Amino acid sequence: MARKTKEDAQKSRDQILDAAEHVFYRKGFTLTTMTDIAEHASLSRGAVYGHYKGKLEVATAMAERVIQCASPFQIQAHLSALSNLKHYCLQEIHSYIAPSSIQRVLFFLYVGIDDSPELLQLRFAWEKKRIAQIDSLLKQAIAQKELPAEVDFELISLYCKSIIEGVFSIIYFGNLSASERWQRAEQLCEYGLQRLSLKL
Repeated sequence: MARKTKEDAQKSRDQILDAAEHVFYRKGFTLTTMTDIAEHASLSRGAVYGHYKGKLEVATAMAERVIQCASPFQIQAHLSALSNLKHYCLQEIHSYIAPSSIQRVLFFLYVGIDDSPELLQLRFAWEKKRIAQIDSLLKQAIAQKELPAEVDFELISLYCKSIIEGVFSIIYFGNLSASERWQRAEQLCEYGLQRLSLKL
């Protein structure tokens, strides 16, 4: 029997993690078994265990792969900081809703992990990246005088995070058609961010 090359081993790992995305997304962490993952990957249980000790290790590798490969937000130099912030919020909402690897993994991390401490750390790592991007754009908005220098920075950062999560909830769980979703998402993000620049 020919020995497996590094390329063969990587192909098998990718096959396992691709399958895990779909199984964990559908069943959550607790109900998923290594047999489920093996069957979806069209591999034997032994082949899966040859790469991963158990489903926690599979779930961790699956989530880390997607989070590390997620496309960074591209700032558009011709737009204001708050306009870029709106586009960033929409990109985040799109990540949670549009079918893709990132959508399946994020849904799993927010809905399907059953408070596993190890997987919670991956969710927190994703949120840390999100907050860092929001804060960077808010600092630019202050520097460009779109927002007053004396604004409560911690509060508006939390407010922007709540816009993303609130719009996501309305779009994902609301009774909207596919064509209405993005129109409403853009309207809600724009309206919410406009409140930042109003003098109270």
